[in-house]
Amino acid sequence: MKSKEPDVIDLGNRFRRLGMRFTPQREAVWKLFRDSRKGYSISEAIEVLKDQGIGMATVYRTVIALQKIGRLHRVHDQSGEHRYVACKAVHGHPLVCEKCGLVLEFPSCDLSVLERLLAVETGFAITGHHLEVLGICPVCQA
Repeated sequence: MKSKEPDVIDLGNRFRRLGMRFTPQREAVWKLFRDSRKGYSISEAIEVLKDQGIGMATVYRTVIALQKIGRLHRVHDQSGEHRYVACKAVHGHPLVCEKCGLVLEFPSCDLSVLERLLAVETGFAITGHHLEVLGICPVCQA
């Protein structure tokens, strides 16, 4: 019997905490995103996974759950379409190449000073943030 990968075991536990089963279909959705450096749009993921018998509703629900537990980021590609990329850190941020769509994750971001300043200036109780950094990767610069 093939042993499960650590990220798959972790996701199974996280899905159960949400009251959801981590089915083989959901595992396939996760692995599609996990194994891609540029991510997929929902429509692309549906197209790739349909041959495995995975339906549109499963893809949508799994993407939503993976976002909720912090394992998928939504990024904007060059055409403005939403793409989803896997993140390894529970709190990481995407660095997106504006030319080729390559997405790298950077886990460090200390925005605590900015969050405190915004709380003081606006009266908001800051509960978190989303950050996407755009640029041009070294290959596209060449």
